[in-house]
Amino acid sequence: MRYIIILGVLLTCALHRIHAQQDPTHTQYIMNKLFVNPAYAGYKELPTISALHRTQWLGFKGAPMTQVLSYDSPLKGDELAFGTTLIHDRIGPQRTTGIAGDLCYRVRLSNRSSISFGAKGTLELQQAALSELVLTSDYYGTADADFMQNIRSLLLPNVGFGVYYNQRSHFISLSVPKMIRNKLVSRGSDLFQALNGRQEPTAFLMAGYLHKINREVKIQPNMSVRAQWGAPVSVGTHVNVIFLDQFNVGAFYYHLETAGAMFQWQINAQFKAGYSMDFPVNALIRTSFGSHELALNYNLSTKRKRIIYPKYF
Repeated sequence: MRYIIILGVLLTCALHRIHAQQDPTHTQYIMNKLFVNPAYAGYKELPTISALHRTQWLGFKGAPMTQVLSYDSPLKGDELAFGTTLIHDRIGPQRTTGIAGDLCYRVRLSNRSSISFGAKGTLELQQAALSELVLTSDYYGTADADFMQNIRSLLLPNVGFGVYYNQRSHFISLSVPKMIRNKLVSRGSDLFQALNGRQEPTAFLMAGYLHKINREVKIQPNMSVRAQWGAPVSVGTHVNVIFLDQFNVGAFYYHLETAGAMFQWQINAQFKAGYSMDFPVNALIRTSFGSHELALNYNLSTKRKRIIYPKYF
């Protein structure tokens, strides 16, 4: 097994360039689209706080762990909305902490439909303790100069945009939350000219539809497509069943990636909680105990008088 690992590392190092997923992902995007689309700000017509914790590939050393905390609200007059998001992401020796601000302009097309245009600004602080990694070279008493330097306090500013169309029974969302190709090594580092690692733009396309069976039961299919330069396209489908506008039970599948189930409970008019669990459908299934995600939504009290129909997306 040791020789297989060493051979794998050597083959990987022989590649000129490595492509991989860069941004954290989460399953219950239905409860917090603001993370990827600034045009979602204000959709629920109420000041809303959302929190999410995801532990990915449980049991796999150095596996990703992500926390997201966000707030969004419509502004006076309803045409504008804003949002802000705090992100903390950890994967292996790398830590990323960020804050994002969103501004959204909303156009009401009818009493039941609207389209929104949003802009996102993000500032991330990235750190990587590369010297703490256990390398193949360590077994031979040698050192790899590329891993002797740690990445400290690397600031990565970025901007993005999004469009969100919603009608009472369906929605379509398109966004690119990060458009700038920041280099992932600080300019003052000796590795700046040697490494080609950059932040690559990621495009998100999402859509969903609500089909009413009767007053108590509704079916909600959703789809999600994530595309990034140099990485495989991720395609996922969700099918949820909503009972009494209070309980949401669903299953999902991402092609050649994961499959799992989720449950959401609208506890009262203000508070919603959700949990999901998914397992890899590829070789990773042998090395982890799946991924687990907890999401919470809280709608703050408001003095708004007009009736707001239920928000299913």
